[in-house]
Amino acid sequence: MIVFLGLAGILVLTRIFTAKKAERTLDTDLVVIDTGRISTIYIYPQAEQGAELVFSRSGFAWNVSKDDLSAPADKYSIGHALNELLNLKADRLVARSEDKWPEFHVNDSLGTRVLVKEGKKTTLDMIIGRFNYQPPPGGYSGYGQQYGTGITYVRNNDENEVYAVEGFLAMSFNQEFNNWRDQTICRLRTDQITKVVFEYPADSGFVAQKLDMNWTINGILADSTSMARYLNGLSRKSHGDFADWFSPASGPDYQVTFEGINMGPLLIRAYSQAGDEVILHSSINPDSYFRITRNGLFKDIFKGSAGLISGSGSI
Repeated sequence: MIVFLGLAGILVLTRIFTAKKAERTLDTDLVVIDTGRISTIYIYPQAEQGAELVFSRSGFAWNVSKDDLSAPADKYSIGHALNELLNLKADRLVARSEDKWPEFHVNDSLGTRVLVKEGKKTTLDMIIGRFNYQPPPGGYSGYGQQYGTGITYVRNNDENEVYAVEGFLAMSFNQEFNNWRDQTICRLRTDQITKVVFEYPADSGFVAQKLDMNWTINGILADSTSMARYLNGLSRKSHGDFADWFSPASGPDYQVTFEGINMGPLLIRAYSQAGDEVILHSSINPDSYFRITRNGLFKDIFKGSAGLISGSGSI
């Protein structure tokens, strides 16, 4: 009997400790979504004062809309944000009650709400709150340096618990509308380019053409370093100042066409406005117009022939 009672007591104590341990075990999987089945994403970022941004997918392309404005979205930004969600793991539980929500910015007025839908089914409804940056223990050390980490506080919208998660989730989702849009102006494989046609006012345009390994401009040998610098500078160009109000009433004042091997022509057009303002349009991003100035991006794209022959100058 004594042995039996002793074993029974051990069993009871074991179950009690096991139950308490289970209560303390942290469920690290906060997000369970299938990125291939996502149809719509709703984001209410604090950067837009909680305004609704709607992301809708058609095949591999995404569109983002705010109010009555809809525009192509940057697929890389969306892909990066979704990957962060997919890899989200709870690092620790920091609060269990609603009165703690404002401290971690996971209430409606301070947080960024994210809803993910697969058709009509909501597979995620999360509030992304405060972000804290944690520098590396050794600080800055030049080459081979350690990079700091970020801690973001999150809460599933139908739960009270607040979790700390490692990563830059808040920075990925709390962004303005224009930051989500496709800002592409130019993407070039410089080794493919064989011809650049510059069309300028008053017949001041010219043609740069690659023959064998040399560039010529209207039959004159060009400066190879200047041409390489020009094309490399345009290999990846983006701009975030959109001119959604603009609709061209006539042809462009300036146009540059890039032609090459295994590529369709890329056209960049410029429309002069009052003062030094210029509206830019690129065939690689046909639904968007951009506002630039003559002293900025304009000078990088619309070069003068003298500068490309002698190695200096612009139009």
